[in-house]
Amino acid sequence: MNIHEYQAKRLLARFGVPIPEGKVAYTAEEAAEVARGIAGPAWYVKPQRLGADEAAVVYATTPEAVAAAAARMLAPGPAAASRVLVEEALSEGRAFALVLSIDAGAGRIACQVGAGAGSNEPAARRADLGRVLIDPTLGLSPHHARRLAYRLGLAGAQATAFGRCLGALYEALIALDASRIEIDPLLAHEARGLIAVGVGMAVDEAALHRQPDIQALHITAEEDETLREAERNGLNYLRLKGSIGCLANGAGLAMATMDSISLHGGAPANFLDIGGGATPERVAAAFRLVFADPHVEGVLVNVFGGVVRCELIAEGIIAAAREVGLHVPLVVRMEGTNVELGRKLLRQSGLPILSAETIDEAAAWVVAAVREAA
Repeated sequence: MNIHEYQAKRLLARFGVPIPEGKVAYTAEEAAEVARGIAGPAWYVKPQRLGADEAAVVYATTPEAVAAAAARMLAPGPAAASRVLVEEALSEGRAFALVLSIDAGAGRIACQVGAGAGSNEPAARRADLGRVLIDPTLGLSPHHARRLAYRLGLAGAQATAFGRCLGALYEALIALDASRIEIDPLLAHEARGLIAVGVGMAVDEAALHRQPDIQALHITAEEDETLREAERNGLNYLRLKGSIGCLANGAGLAMATMDSISLHGGAPANFLDIGGGATPERVAAAFRLVFADPHVEGVLVNVFGGVVRCELIAEGIIAAAREVGLHVPLVVRMEGTNVELGRKLLRQSGLPILSAETIDEAAAWVVAAVREAA
């Protein structure tokens, strides 16, 4: 589970990780007031939207410019943020990237360092200057920090500060059940030492029962109404950037569905696994999620009727389609128990539902239908 940058910074500050002075604002006017309360001469305005990239950050030199940037970020639209983070703009010094993550294959905690944001290195290669694997039963040792500091060219007081920062991040990773903490950039400021300017954090969802404070943070994210709806109905949902909605029962089947759409030249709008119990109620909830996305121009349903028979799944699809109203092409591919009865119900529903026999056929049909409707 990802959380917003301002939330991650508040959590890390408890462990002694140095962060810039900043505050969250919900309106353009509030953003300008925040800037006036933070020593300049410049500020960063960062949209607090899950998935926002570095290019969305604005460098502003006046409170009025801060307000203008915040107004653009908060304006209604597909990329709208519900709040912005206004921070002092720190740039003097060398920038690095520091990433702590779980290496499941090695059974270790990986610490990587590399060139920071704003460097000429591609993002995928930033954290490639040094890497150490830490046995969680033994914990972080001073030699780990020394090795990474050496690879970054840090010495003396800066190397000592790096060791303290790495130790604080390691402690936070364990205590917060985080699966990944990324500092990019980690700035070696000329006057103030190391500062975590850019922060990203993901927390293990399976451990949220141990982290009620973090679970509460999740409720404040802008996509959480959708995510909460998915969680309430036992759905595994992730919004993507494509135009073809996907619905399948089983993560593997969902991935295969997305791959088939891509193979035929389409782009999936979401990952949605309704789980093994594809009940009519769960199917209806999944339909509401998919059709609530304004970017969806077609929908592909790919289900296997095992525990829940195909005719019951078909009834759920028909009821859900009538509830949401079919304004985009809908293609259904189903296999399993009573599949012929399920297909018959779809044909006799009177709804414009295309029933395919194979996933390849279904993907080709939905991509073609979306292109034809464009």
